[in-house]
Amino acid sequence: MIRNKNIPLIILGTIAVLLAGFVVRPLFLSIKQNSEIFIDQKGTLAGFEEERENLKKFQSTYEIYQANLRKMDQLFVDKEEPVDFIEFLEAEAMRVKLTINLTPLTLKAGKKDVWPSTSFQAEMAGSFPNFLRFLDKIESSPYLLVLSDFSLNKPTKNTNGDIAISFQMKVYTR
Repeated sequence: MIRNKNIPLIILGTIAVLLAGFVVRPLFLSIKQNSEIFIDQKGTLAGFEEERENLKKFQSTYEIYQANLRKMDQLFVDKEEPVDFIEFLEAEAMRVKLTINLTPLTLKAGKKDVWPSTSFQAEMAGSFPNFLRFLDKIESSPYLLVLSDFSLNKPTKNTNGDIAISFQMKVYTR
């Protein structure tokens, strides 16, 4: 008789183990997976909220940034039509009483070059102090440029102490 009393307990225990194994365990695994998904989505939402706040800050200071971006854009010469830059050089040379002759160059871009550029060979004649004034002016100009390969010669003609200077000029373009 004792055995007959244990059979319902064994059946009930087996049912409890089967319920735990096939119903409760998958339920807990599903809860765990959903919790991980929820945590990931919560982190993503927090990232979006931060981006939204940054965008609001940027929009509130847009005019300040816009003015600075315009200034930065003026540093670069228009590659297709560098007329403004050439006119600037000619006007400055005339202002300091130098003659200037500009010749476009085609140089390969170096590996260190971050921005596209165009190059010119400049040949100038005039007094050395005037040339220094010209260099000072283009150095403080609104254009981003690099000067290299300077050559200083006395002109073949008999002039009043004037010199002939040639150099290469790399101007960064947009």
